[in-house]
Amino acid sequence: MFFDKMKSIDSKKISLITILNIVIFYVLYRVAIFIANNTRFYEWFLISDIVSITLVVGLISIFSFFLYSSVYDDDYFHMFSLMYISIYFEFVMMTLLARSLNVFGLMEVNKIFVGFASIFRTIIIWLTYYEQNPINRYLHNNKIYAVFLSIIITFMCIMTDLYLMTCNVLNSHMPLINWIKVSVNIATFIILIKFSIQYVNKKNVNYFITFLGTDIMFFSRVLLMSNLYPDKYTMYVLNRIILCCGFAIIVISMFWEVIMMTKENKKLINDFNTQKLEILRLKHEEELRTQFFANISHELRTPLNIMICSFQLLESKSKDKDSLSQYYKKYEKVISENSSRMLRLINNIIDASKFEAGCFKMDFANCEIIRVIEDITLSIAQSEKSQKRNIIFDTNTEFLEIKCDPENIERVMLNLLSNAIKFTDNDGEIIVSCEENEDYLVIRVKDNGIGIPPEFRSRIFERFVQVDKSFRRNVEGSGIGLSIVKFIVDSHEGEIYINDEVIKGCEFVIKIPNVKIENDIVVNNYNKELKKEINAKVNIELSDIQ
Repeated sequence: MFFDKMKSIDSKKISLITILNIVIFYVLYRVAIFIANNTRFYEWFLISDIVSITLVVGLISIFSFFLYSSVYDDDYFHMFSLMYISIYFEFVMMTLLARSLNVFGLMEVNKIFVGFASIFRTIIIWLTYYEQNPINRYLHNNKIYAVFLSIIITFMCIMTDLYLMTCNVLNSHMPLINWIKVSVNIATFIILIKFSIQYVNKKNVNYFITFLGTDIMFFSRVLLMSNLYPDKYTMYVLNRIILCCGFAIIVISMFWEVIMMTKENKKLINDFNTQKLEILRLKHEEELRTQFFANISHELRTPLNIMICSFQLLESKSKDKDSLSQYYKKYEKVISENSSRMLRLINNIIDASKFEAGCFKMDFANCEIIRVIEDITLSIAQSEKSQKRNIIFDTNTEFLEIKCDPENIERVMLNLLSNAIKFTDNDGEIIVSCEENEDYLVIRVKDNGIGIPPEFRSRIFERFVQVDKSFRRNVEGSGIGLSIVKFIVDSHEGEIYINDEVIKGCEFVIKIPNVKIENDIVVNNYNKELKKEINAKVNIELSDIQ
């Protein structure tokens, strides 16, 4: 199992990490011995009360581990928490026994201290490395039992060590004891190197920091040799300092993890809220789409039924030429209007689909835009269906050539003016004004009709959105005209919005950038090629107005 894991890692990486661990371990070892033998470090600030500090920091670290392993259901942290409980329990016991039995004095005199608790913790480290095994799963599923088991085994290990020291049972087996201690240390060091390789490979920072805490605690065990120091008190204090550092690193690791998890949770919450809003938006759009298609079916069926009925009536009179001519003259306008109405609706659906697919192309040129707007406004004013409204055109400039698509500017004005006519009563007023400034041409289409309710104004340019019929006159509409208008204006890098300051009626404001295409020929043939089609376009656009 060990070799299977190692095969998946580059041999150069294994060698580099192993050498790096050995070098760092040796440097720390030499620094610790130098400080212990050449300074009075035990007189430094806080060191005098290192035992109390270690007790507090160790308790916090164990609590942090259990909290993390419980919240995130992590086998790794649960197994390590059992090891830290063992270390902490041994520390507490040895602190108490040092005051009553002079344990460190016994260790110095007898030289026989196997360290069964260390062997137990080495076994835990090995089990932690091989994550998926029955023992780990059992201990993880029985956490309270695992804690008590760790404490009991550690207690038994300590008492066994004390018994062997006080009875001098193993004095004759000194080489064997030393061999066991060295073997345990080597085995622990090997597994720590394996952990280091594993975390470097996984790039898990928090696990790696936790591993460093374990590494430092192992380091404190290696330094627990009295012949390295001038007296046993120095060894005792140094051991506690390094142990406290190990616990402190664990606490820092847990706090770091909490901070990272908090940030991650915030990100997940934001992502969730964003996705939730997107789902709600899509759901709302789907509802609008469903309503739109239901409305479209009505919009198509109504003129189609009228045309079919008209043709059936004409067909029934086909044998009588006089009667046929009479009925044809009577229904000619009805058939023409409903044909135009269907054509307008189909064109809007096709163009809306092109906009959505991103395949609608604009034909930009330098064009005399004031003339385009004036011609379309006057043509609508002369239309039979707008005769009862007062349509006014006003401008502060008579001539302005800018970059635009004249045919689609016509379409924008046709749509806005037809809407103004639909929602303005007879004798109402519609004003189209153009105002040139340095940056934009500002076009305003204002009416004194029923207006648009405030709750619909922010959504009026969305696809499929229609103003509630309770606010509308008896007029038809598909709900996609203004979305097409917005797309055309956006394609001109312009802006369209509703003036909220207008209380009576409604005012649409369009801003078209006052720029030209360099080295482009001005569209001087506008009147000849486009103006002749305006009347036909007006008739089609106003076909659904009764």
